[in-house]
Amino acid sequence: MKLLRLILVLGVMVIIADCNTVDGGDPYSRGDPGAGIQRFAAAELNITAETVSAWEKWRTSDGRILPDTRSVFEYLDNPFDGEPVQPGLIKLSTYYDPASAGRSFGGFGIRAPLPNAVSVDTADTFIEFDLYYPLSAAGKYMRMDIWSTDSGGAGSQEGSGSNDRSSKATLYIRTENLDAIGNLNPDWVAHYNGETWSKKHCIVMSGSKGTWKHINIDINTETGALLDGDLLCIGNIKITKPDPSGIPIPPVLDTEHYRVVRPIREKYNQANGLFMVGSTGTGKVSGLRARHYAIFVNGSNLKALFVHPRAPRWLREETGFNFAGMATGVLDGTAPEYSFPTNEYLQIRDSGKMAEYKSHGHVMAWYNQAPAWMTQIIPENLDMAWNTAGKFYAYGNNAAGPFAAVNKDAARRVYFNHIMYVLRHFMTVDARYGSSAKRGIIPFHSFDVLNEEIHESRHSILIRENPHEWKSGLKSISWLAAMTDNDFDDITQHYIYLLFKYSHIAVPNAQMAARFKAHYDSLPEYMKRDGHDDKGSIDAYISDTPPLLTYNDYGIAVYTKAKMAYNMIKELNTAWLSDPLYDGRPLIEVMGIQGHDMLGPTLASDNQTAIALYAGLIDEGLLSGIAYSELDIKIPDSAPGGGARAPAVLNQKQADALGYQYALLFKVFTKYARYIDHIINWGTAGSGWQNSYVLFNDKQQANQGYYGIMDPDRFIRGHSYLDSFFDGEYEKVR
Repeated sequence: MKLLRLILVLGVMVIIADCNTVDGGDPYSRGDPGAGIQRFAAAELNITAETVSAWEKWRTSDGRILPDTRSVFEYLDNPFDGEPVQPGLIKLSTYYDPASAGRSFGGFGIRAPLPNAVSVDTADTFIEFDLYYPLSAAGKYMRMDIWSTDSGGAGSQEGSGSNDRSSKATLYIRTENLDAIGNLNPDWVAHYNGETWSKKHCIVMSGSKGTWKHINIDINTETGALLDGDLLCIGNIKITKPDPSGIPIPPVLDTEHYRVVRPIREKYNQANGLFMVGSTGTGKVSGLRARHYAIFVNGSNLKALFVHPRAPRWLREETGFNFAGMATGVLDGTAPEYSFPTNEYLQIRDSGKMAEYKSHGHVMAWYNQAPAWMTQIIPENLDMAWNTAGKFYAYGNNAAGPFAAVNKDAARRVYFNHIMYVLRHFMTVDARYGSSAKRGIIPFHSFDVLNEEIHESRHSILIRENPHEWKSGLKSISWLAAMTDNDFDDITQHYIYLLFKYSHIAVPNAQMAARFKAHYDSLPEYMKRDGHDDKGSIDAYISDTPPLLTYNDYGIAVYTKAKMAYNMIKELNTAWLSDPLYDGRPLIEVMGIQGHDMLGPTLASDNQTAIALYAGLIDEGLLSGIAYSELDIKIPDSAPGGGARAPAVLNQKQADALGYQYALLFKVFTKYARYIDHIINWGTAGSGWQNSYVLFNDKQQANQGYYGIMDPDRFIRGHSYLDSFFDGEYEKVR
């Protein structure tokens, strides 16, 4: 079979090779297929304080020059707290005021001498560099142009200065192209200059032929954007070419359909002393999901944006504030406050044999995908910026004014009601929550109560300064922080504590129902105002199997973030033991580790370190379990065989590396099986989150990841040529 391999590189389609596709052969054994066509650095800029002295400011390629001469570049060594970087960066400080400049957008250019002249051909020459940017870069930059003053044409020093883009390489850096801004879970985050930064490895085809002695890099501002010393950093700049003697690595043709390979859930299940494995997808369980998986989650349909689209009428009456969307049928009662995807989960319940398939709920509270009315809530007494104690963030993602200062009891009432309605809609038969005896209970095995509330980068600083810290490392989004307001020094009034406490009350066990009744007179009035109990009794909602209540977060393979989550769970769950409503269950029952990770040499052992932390809490009785709640793997450029974006066909080396990585992770999971409740693959087939790879390809055929998890030892031993990349990992996780 012939396959023409096409790779999309920053908007440019490049034909790599016309080569034979081979079938997978024995998926458990393969020798090294070779290096393939490797790219070598034809010219690499050595960025040091000394070499940068030869660089100079230069006009942009189409003649736009910032009128504000304060725009500068300078050498910068590694400034970041957190993830390491290759030493030597160029810091670009950009100023531009469209009003004073008289143009809606501008530019800022630099020129650097190459260490040696390079013969450039647009067909095979690429410019590569690492771009570092803060979250505040969103909406401020339009593109970067890479060109040379030596190459002739419109982009040359003597050129016309026209807007001809054919003579330059263009990298668009609009918001959606930046990982940490356009995507929620960046692969690389660090802290610098009071902000969270991320990194993108940029590869762009050269824009003009000729002999280059210099490289020019321009920044172009976004239309109408005001820049006042805004920062970007660039590092690891090089011009690369392919090795002409290289032989392409053949793509792998997966051959075994999901219907013929051994079911994953036949191996991984709790009856075998292991854990459940599941995937995304709700509705009727059939096909691949039915054969291979046991627990399912929908990525979005239980988020507050979708289940609670309209503010409660009482909130406007109490505050006098016209919340977003309030006028649309809420005041006259013609539009419902809640909207539930009931049938999606009813079909899971009714698929297969009784209780054969389980549901995981995602998510009660999250800074993203919250309804507009909710994001308008701010604390009554606190300025929502980082205060002197470092306990507060900003108004929150997607929040837009005007804002309403809401007192803490009202803010607590909002989320108390939200959690009561969501959990009781599914897990009771009470008509007031949209249920009925005829419909019956729709059980949830587990439920994410709070998602991604640990700040994305501050942990790298805070844990180093205080290994027991966590409160000052939260995002403390305004509508959640309003629940705590000026009670933030009382751990039992912390908004995270309250969110989980409400969830225990919503679907109580018998002990909670008894304690709720016994302590009813001392409970706060906001819990009593909306009729969620019957004269102090919540016996009607008792469940023998309430859902496991989960805190869910990403980036837990980074030790400082794992430790911050550990500190949070330990303190909150310890305080819960003395609560009058303590029900014999941990407050936070499960640590949910997303696992949206990138294939790498130490990924498995880094995850093992995190699991060991939480296993210690389980041994202390301060946690019930661990879940890998959103597992998939991205393949970066640094991976064996090069980078890939799902659902693209993998070459042999990429496929084997994917299988080896999954095998290592499942070695860890199996090693800690008694602590792990379930693993959920964030994708059924083809592609997971952010073009990552799951266990089946887009034709629903098993890929190397599947074989890696089904017999990890055999897979690793049969692909020993990858041992050097995963140096020592197999021994660490055995």
